[in-house]
Amino acid sequence: MSDPTLRRLNADDLPALLALHGAVMAALPDPGMFRLFGGAESFLTSHFGARGESLGLFSQGQLLAYGSLTLPRAGDADNYAANLAWPAERAGRVALLSAAMVDPAHRGRGLHPALIQARLELARERGAPEVLVRAAPANAQSRRSLLAHGFAVVWLGVQAEGSLRHVMWRPTQIAARKRDEHLHWAEADDLAGQQRLLATGCIGVRMRLDDDAIGFAQAHLPAP
Repeated sequence: MSDPTLRRLNADDLPALLALHGAVMAALPDPGMFRLFGGAESFLTSHFGARGESLGLFSQGQLLAYGSLTLPRAGDADNYAANLAWPAERAGRVALLSAAMVDPAHRGRGLHPALIQARLELARERGAPEVLVRAAPANAQSRRSLLAHGFAVVWLGVQAEGSLRHVMWRPTQIAARKRDEHLHWAEADDLAGQQRLLATGCIGVRMRLDDDAIGFAQAHLPAP
């Protein structure tokens, strides 16, 4: 199969997107690991315009992977900035890496990292100073990819629509990663321990190579 090509998606791509979503959901051990806000069709159709954009990776006409960028308003229910108690001015300028899907038959090809990088570039193009993304705590592979792209874990809890999620943050222009010689480690399933570290002002900046534990460093989100 040839190297995938990236392009922006439009309404004509909706059937392929729904088929990809179905394949992704069928492969999940727990469907709660992946939710599209408002339901799949509503979410996907809302990301072909000003509020959100969609990118797809294709090979020989087949959609292999999808990633969305959302530019929410400050008070939108799906703006992860609400979890961080950001003021409206800051919350209204953020971009969200709001969803990503990779065809289960094509995992391990670097498609998710490619979409992370492409959406960071799109966020810069759209002038967003900061980016947020969420991931299920059980999705260690996604978390590792996001940490490798300069994101940091800054919040853990149940969001308004009922999903247990990490929220991860980075400035658009630079990585969030801090010097990490003094890390406090929390096991991947020790959610209470992670929340305690976050409450002290630590952020999760890396994962161990041989397991999914998260290393937290003392740092604070910068002022807007």
